[in-house]
Amino acid sequence: MTKRALLIGAQTYGLSGVGRDVAVMERLLAGRGFTDLRVRRTAGETTYDGMKQALARLAAETKEGDAVVVYYSGHGSLLPVPRDLRERRPGTPAHLQYLVPSDHDDSTATDFRGYLAEELTAVLRRLTSVTPNVTCVLDCCHSGGMARAPGRRRIRSVRSDVPADAGVARSAGLTTAVSLPDPRVVRLFACQRLGVAYEDERQGLFTAALARALEDFRSRPVPWSVLMARVRDHVGLTGALQRPDAGGPSGRLPFSLRTPAWSERLPLRAEAGGLRVTGGALFGLRAMDRVRLVFPAGGTRPEGEAEARVTAVDLADAVLEPPPGAPDGPLPPGSYALPLRIHTRQAVHVEARGPAADAVRKRLASSPRLEETGRRGEALCRVRAEEGRLEVTDGDGRPYRRHRAGPGPAETPSEAARRIVGLLETVARGERLRRLALDPGTDDFPARDLAARVEVETTPHSFDFRAFRQGGALRAGDRYRVSVTGRADVPLYVWLLGVGLSGRTSLVTHDQPGGVAMEPSAGTPGLLHWESGPVDLWWPEDVPAGGGGRPESVLLLVGDRQMDLSPLGGTARRRGAEPAALSALLDEVCEGVRDSRLPDAVGALRYRVFGWHAVVEPPSPPGPPSP
Repeated sequence: MTKRALLIGAQTYGLSGVGRDVAVMERLLAGRGFTDLRVRRTAGETTYDGMKQALARLAAETKEGDAVVVYYSGHGSLLPVPRDLRERRPGTPAHLQYLVPSDHDDSTATDFRGYLAEELTAVLRRLTSVTPNVTCVLDCCHSGGMARAPGRRRIRSVRSDVPADAGVARSAGLTTAVSLPDPRVVRLFACQRLGVAYEDERQGLFTAALARALEDFRSRPVPWSVLMARVRDHVGLTGALQRPDAGGPSGRLPFSLRTPAWSERLPLRAEAGGLRVTGGALFGLRAMDRVRLVFPAGGTRPEGEAEARVTAVDLADAVLEPPPGAPDGPLPPGSYALPLRIHTRQAVHVEARGPAADAVRKRLASSPRLEETGRRGEALCRVRAEEGRLEVTDGDGRPYRRHRAGPGPAETPSEAARRIVGLLETVARGERLRRLALDPGTDDFPARDLAARVEVETTPHSFDFRAFRQGGALRAGDRYRVSVTGRADVPLYVWLLGVGLSGRTSLVTHDQPGGVAMEPSAGTPGLLHWESGPVDLWWPEDVPAGGGGRPESVLLLVGDRQMDLSPLGGTARRRGAEPAALSALLDEVCEGVRDSRLPDAVGALRYRVFGWHAVVEPPSPPGPPSP
C-alpha cells in the first residue's frame, strides 16, 4: 500500500496564500505517512493541460489498496450558461462549475480553459475503481466572482465572461460518460456553492483550520464529521463569512476506510446562558429526552462530558437544562450532543432464541432509539432465525437484506447482535425520517407561495419529465427530479433527503449538508427557486427482489438558516451498502464551496417539509438470449 497525494495550487487573480496552503498540506501529509507527494504550484504546472495530465497520471499509477488525496487551492468558478446554449442541449445545467487554471484567460469559443466539475468527477470515479480510499479537498470559492481576500479581506473577483460554448460541449460529453459521482469519495469543502472562501495575509482560512484540527486529533483519531465541526468553529472564530463542510462518507477516520461505530452527533450551541441542540426536533428529540454533551479538549483545557435533559422544543431546536460542569461562555470548538434516551423509540419483536438472540436483546436495552416488544403487531421490525442465522424482516416478513452466501467463519453471538442492531437502527432512522413528511413545519415560516413538486422522466435519459402522483408506482432505473419555488425576504436553504427500499437513509444534497441556497429566478422578479438534477432510482444488490415492490420516500426540507443535517442521512460505509435509491446530484463534486457562516445568536430554525411516497418495483429480469 502506498499513500499518494496530488497537491495543486493555482495562484491566480490576486491570490497570495496558495503557495503556503500547498506547503502546509505537503508537510501535514508527509507526517501522516504519505510518501508519494506530487506538488503542482507554478504557473506552467497549473494550466488546464497541466492539471488534467497530473490528475490522469495519478489515476493511472494508483494501485489497489492505496490511499489517495486530491487537494486543490485556488479559485473556483460558476459560469452562467447562455439560454440559447441550454435550449440547444436539453439537460445542460444553468452554470458551468470548474476549478480555475493559470491559463483560464486563454479560453475561446472552441477551447475552454477551465477544469470542469464533471472532469474531476470522472477522475475520482476512476480512482475509486482501483481503491475506495480517496479524499478530495477543495479550498476555493465557487460563486462566479471568486474571492479569497488577503489582508483586510479585500475581494478579488474572477472574470466570468469567457465563452461557455466549448465548456458546455465538454460537460455534456462527460455527463453522459459519468452519470453520477462516486459516493465513496470523502469531499472536504471550504465554503458553499454561492459563497466565498477567504485567505488572510498568509494562507487560506480553511486549509489553516484543517491542518490545525488534524494536528489537534493526531493522538486520538476521530471521524471527518467531528473533525470538520471543529474546522467550522475555528473558521467561524475568525469572523469570516465562510462555512466549511464535508460530503461523502464523512464517518470515516481521516485517510482510511475505517468507520467507527459512533452514535449520531448532533449540533450544539450556547445561547443566552443556555444550551440548544440546533434542529433537535428534526432529529427526534422531545421534552424529557436525555443527551450526552461532549466538549473537546483545547490548549490546557481537558476534554469534558456531561448529561443534560431536554426541557422544551423551540421551533426546531431542543432546549437543554444547563448541566453542572458545562463550560461558561462560548462552547469549545467541535462540541456536540449524543442522544442517550429517546422517549419515542421504535418497537422490535425478537422471535429467535439462543445466545445470539440474547445478545440482541441486551443491545436493544441500551439503544436510545429502539425497544423490544412482546407483541408482533406493534413492531416495526421482526428478528427471526433463518437457516441458522439471524435476520431482520419488515412487518410482512420480508427480509431487509439478502444472506451473504459463501465460506467463512461462523458469527459469534456478539458479532450477530452488532449486525442485527445496526440494521435495526438503520431502519428506525429511515422510519423517523419518513415521519418528517407528516410535519408541515413551523407556523411562522417566512416564505410566501412556497410550492414543491417531483417529476419523473417519461423515457430513459430523454430529459422529458412528467408530474409524479403521490403513492405512484416506479421501477428501478427510473429517474426523477425535485423543484421548489417561493418568495421570501430572507435567504432560504433546501435539503433533499430520502429513505430507500432497504430502510437506508440518504441526504441527496450531501455535498452541501449545511443547506443549498435557493437562487433568484431569472424570469420572475422576487421569486426564489431550486431544482435538483436527475436522480436515479436503483435496487441495491443486497435487497431481495422477491415479494414485489418496496416503499421509497423523498423529502424536501426548506429552512430559513443553515445547519448541518448530515446526521439525518446516515453514512454509506462501502459501495455495497450505499444509501438506496438516492445519489448525489451530477454536479456535486465541485459544489464545494460553502456559504456564509451565521452567528450563533441567530434564532431557531424555521422550516417547511414536503414529502412524496412511492412503491418501487424491482428491475425487470433479463430476457432470454437472442437466438
